[in-house]
Amino acid sequence: MERTKVNPNRDESMKTYGAIVFAVLIAVIGAFMMTLTSSPQMKGAAMLWIPAALQLIAGVWFGPTRGLLAGGLGAYAAGIIAYGGWGLVDIIMNPIAGGIANAWLPAILFSWFKINPDFGAETKAIKTAVIRISIVLLFVIGIGILPLFISNIGVWAYVIAIFVLLVGMPFILWNIKINKGDFLLAALFCVIISAISAVIGSLGVKIGGNTWEGALLGTGLGWFLGDTVSCFLGLYMLAYFTERARKMGLCSL
Repeated sequence: MERTKVNPNRDESMKTYGAIVFAVLIAVIGAFMMTLTSSPQMKGAAMLWIPAALQLIAGVWFGPTRGLLAGGLGAYAAGIIAYGGWGLVDIIMNPIAGGIANAWLPAILFSWFKINPDFGAETKAIKTAVIRISIVLLFVIGIGILPLFISNIGVWAYVIAIFVLLVGMPFILWNIKINKGDFLLAALFCVIISAISAVIGSLGVKIGGNTWEGALLGTGLGWFLGDTVSCFLGLYMLAYFTERARKMGLCSL
């Protein structure tokens, strides 16, 4: 795939506009996910945080500053919309975890390691990969939300879901023409980013009155799984949409 040449003098207002649009999307989708999948321990600690995909993309496309603002303020607005959360705990779980870990950090890592966010993927390969990742994600999401309906399964649901996600990776990438080195490195970043975000979120739960053990096991594991699943989804969205974003002046990587 021929990479679009970026004009360094292109109007930066396009990125600002894109960041605003993403912030609104994160707020709306995030409020829905918080309402639907919040941890019983803490309102706003969504077990399935689909906006992590958008936060990842915002950081990579718009840069660390705009990405942080889009990811952080969008998540903060989601909490306010969903349950009126605007205090210290909500700031830790939303602007800090969502902005710094989920958006700012991937922007820095992609830039430092010079990862091409379209991963050199061909359009046909991306479409095949999207179908495969959708199959894996359906299994993972189905297993991950079991604790909401079957209390006895506990954290084992998250362990099983993470195992399925890891085992499913070779299936997703099999016979796909993509820069697998960059993609696997980016996937590793997703795991690291999601773990950091989950620890920050668990800190919010701890400050909210829970023990560290309860925060990490009761909320942190589900947070980690939900963010990891969504981050992986974000990688495929990057592969599919980055070239178009470059043409629109939204991405300079």
